[in-house]
Amino acid sequence: MRYELKSLRAVIPIALLSVLAWPVHALNIVHRAGTDDATTLDPHKVGYPGETTIMSDLFVGLTALDARAKPIPGAAQSWTISADGRIWTFQMRRGQRWSNGTPLTALDFEYSIRRALAPATAFPYAGRLYMIRNARAVNAGQMPSTALGVRAPDPGTLVIELDNPAPYLPEVLASFAMPVPRAVVEQRGDAWTRPQWLVNNGPFSLQEWRPNAYIRLKRNPQFYDAANVPADEVMHYPVTAATTAMRRYAAGEIDFVLTFPPDQMQRARAEFGDQVKVDQGLGVEMLAFNNRRGVTRDPRVRRALSLALDREALARNVLGDARLAAYSYVAPGAANYPVPVKADFAGWPAERRRDEARRLLQEAGFSATRPLKLRLSFPANDINRRVAVVLDAMWRSVGVRAEMVAKEQRALSADIASGDFDAVRTLWLAGHSDALGFLERLDGSAAGTTMNQSGYSNARYDALLVRAQAEPDIAKRAAVLRSAEALALADQPVAPIFYFVGRRLVSPRLRGWEHNPRGIHVSRWMSVPSR
Repeated sequence: MRYELKSLRAVIPIALLSVLAWPVHALNIVHRAGTDDATTLDPHKVGYPGETTIMSDLFVGLTALDARAKPIPGAAQSWTISADGRIWTFQMRRGQRWSNGTPLTALDFEYSIRRALAPATAFPYAGRLYMIRNARAVNAGQMPSTALGVRAPDPGTLVIELDNPAPYLPEVLASFAMPVPRAVVEQRGDAWTRPQWLVNNGPFSLQEWRPNAYIRLKRNPQFYDAANVPADEVMHYPVTAATTAMRRYAAGEIDFVLTFPPDQMQRARAEFGDQVKVDQGLGVEMLAFNNRRGVTRDPRVRRALSLALDREALARNVLGDARLAAYSYVAPGAANYPVPVKADFAGWPAERRRDEARRLLQEAGFSATRPLKLRLSFPANDINRRVAVVLDAMWRSVGVRAEMVAKEQRALSADIASGDFDAVRTLWLAGHSDALGFLERLDGSAAGTTMNQSGYSNARYDALLVRAQAEPDIAKRAAVLRSAEALALADQPVAPIFYFVGRRLVSPRLRGWEHNPRGIHVSRWMSVPSR
């Protein structure tokens, strides 16, 4: 016995040295910046593009998005569509589980879609699901949730009935119909998204969440395609200062910067060369006016403020291309909508626009001795401040005085939700490649949400949207949508400024990144093999 113990003591240091000499597995971690500092991780509460990016990492809907943001099978392995395009039957993948190991079935999706459209949930993007039968009435509280056209006849099948054909449904379901775990939600309430309790079904699970610092995700072993998710972890950094993001990118701390301001383009090209990726995306930079209260409730004031903007000068100085000046609500490139409508003053000389703006302001009761005063709110970062200064100068040329209000996204979101603003800088990104993806943001039934930040409400406009969704003929549908866009442009509830251009920094280390006009880059496809 004594001999054995002595031998063991002699062996331990050698074994320990051998273990220490083994190669340590280097984690494959994607470090990305540019997503919004999340206000929530509940997929039925999110209201901003950066939050939906994080949702695509944590949750997978019936459909998912590939690296080019095209819809592919997700939690459903296949689906069939009825001849009239109104009944979609989804077959679920077998053996799926939530991250806590409990089974995930079609019943979870039935519950989740009903929850997303329940009035009490107040889902900012609920309007994206209005093609589902009775969804609008259910969301407005006019019909019970049982009237919604969603049912799970068995655990492996989900049937979605639509009011109107919607060929873009797979795109919508991939981003705005995520499942949530009913048992956990009902047990924990709003606290269910805390790291210790959050249960999800996506490629990654929540490991750590530090507001204003980062969100750390780790690969979810319960995900149905976990074997093909190359990254071990994903780090999301809500870096708002462009100089900070670029400095950290140059130092190798960040692999992917989702966006940087146009005034940094020359520097970025010089420093990073072909690591700079540029796409004209399906988006429009806007000024949303408060249509419910304050000075901007008056359509004459809104039109005057819009007329006073020299969009060509803005687009040329901010984006380097005057052709990106925007006079329409639908961005170029939307499917089945070749020619967006433009505001009637699009071709006017600048001085004529300013003269008309002054006339309208005088008609609305404002003058040199009683100038129009309003607040211009915007997300706090350098480029937004510079644009705000230019907007203020343009408004001053017609006698308007703007108070510039820079706020962090959380505070700005709260102001928008409560209607505590006059004009706010915002970005419209299409939820799907269709004109309706833009025009639904002025749907009066969604007034006051982040979908309809302005609170615009026009019964004629809403009726045209309903009519367009019921029209099966693509050309006739486009004509109805054009009528709706023209009507809204005349009211100017929101002023388009310039079309969105995505500017990315993509490290040569990063694998799986692809160009796409929607600017949605899901972490599931990305990896950084070594550092």
